[in-house]
Amino acid sequence: MPLEAHTYALFDNRTLHVGYYKDVTNCSTLRQSLLDKKLDVALLNAHLIAGPFQVHAAASRVFLCDASSRLTTRSLHAELVFNMSGSRNVSESFKRFGVNEDMTSLVVCVIDAEDETLEQVQMLVQGVQVPFEELGMHLTDEDANLIKKVYKISEQELTQSTLADAATCRIATKSCSK
Repeated sequence: MPLEAHTYALFDNRTLHVGYYKDVTNCSTLRQSLLDKKLDVALLNAHLIAGPFQVHAAASRVFLCDASSRLTTRSLHAELVFNMSGSRNVSESFKRFGVNEDMTSLVVCVIDAEDETLEQVQMLVQGVQVPFEELGMHLTDEDANLIKKVYKISEQELTQSTLADAATCRIATKSCSK
């Protein structure tokens, strides 16, 4: 199954390719490839994502910040990981939302990629690719509680909105300015 392509018409038809993977066995290798700059993608912790729209909101913020020359990080993929967090702290964002060695579910995101890059990325991830729209259906009670804690979502707020909407709201209202 190829990575799913999503085009953002408001941002000159820029693209985000995404893949949701479960039962990943080589996260430590993927993380090292990122650190060695052999891999130019965003690898997100799927356990902190309540739904696909959360990823789209973060990607839209990346494109907006890039268009206004206000990236906080050094690359678009790093900016995507940073924008998944409601925090303004870059290192905290990477610790929580980036790939870590004992992770088993992740979301691969590639911005404005060539077909060759997409094929390379898919060959590197050792796991089971699941349709992206199923992202969020995997959440355990422990995952949901962690999302509430990370995004500071109260039970009262959840009486009026979903967990995915509340998390997405935190992403959307994060400022682009440095």
